[in-house]
Amino acid sequence: MSSSTPDRRPANGPGVERRRRLRQQRRREQLIYLWRMLAFISIAAGLGWVLLSQGWSLNNAKQIHVQGSRNIQTNTVIKAGELHFPQPLLGFNPKELEQTLLRKLPLNSVVVQRRLLPPGIDVALQERKPVAYALRKRAYGQEQGMVDSTAMWIPLNVAKQGERPSTNLTVEGWTASKRQAISQVLEQRNQLGSPLERILVAPDGELSLQTKTLGLIQLGSNSTLLKEQLETVAQLNKTLPSSFRHKTGTTIDMSDPSKPELQMPQPSK
Repeated sequence: MSSSTPDRRPANGPGVERRRRLRQQRRREQLIYLWRMLAFISIAAGLGWVLLSQGWSLNNAKQIHVQGSRNIQTNTVIKAGELHFPQPLLGFNPKELEQTLLRKLPLNSVVVQRRLLPPGIDVALQERKPVAYALRKRAYGQEQGMVDSTAMWIPLNVAKQGERPSTNLTVEGWTASKRQAISQVLEQRNQLGSPLERILVAPDGELSLQTKTLGLIQLGSNSTLLKEQLETVAQLNKTLPSSFRHKTGTTIDMSDPSKPELQMPQPSK
């Protein structure tokens, strides 16, 4: 009795050959992609090394270009921004420098941009405009300066050379804690009716206004009443009889705006 053995010859049909070619093609594509990635990484690393080693860093003040101000110079920006040399340009944070300069210098706006070719920094400034002279107490005595419309202090050495405030006002006793109140008075000064000559801040924080028509107006230290107090001043200027105006030594206590108290100077005997 004879037994038959099945034929196990490898299948070489068209489907098998097509799959083999596809596998070979995928391997070639993967190798090409890998070589491209290695080439890209090598080129990028080499370019980065060249840029960093051949000058893509801040090495001196000549690489910082300041525009928009004739008085705030490069050295002032470097000192206020606490910049140091050398430092890599890639690690430099423009937004951080903008915030620092706005906090330390009398500026309305600052735009800082990195410059890659040639490597450096561009700083565009917009200065604050002074509206009044100001005095503030320091350890060595009184310091003279100016303030802008928001009552921000402007040192005389930072203000443009020869520039004068837009008004004849003086703020005496300026302090940062009263800046918002001073700013509110400056903003509404033209609505008071009586020309404003001085804004006075006492050491205890009490605020007073010296006006040309109504004399000295004492506002006190409660800033929440300031809006109502200024409105009352404007109303008084319209209704107060002329016999009470332009009197030397006249004082109006406006600490309670609902009950202003007029104090006239005693007649001389």
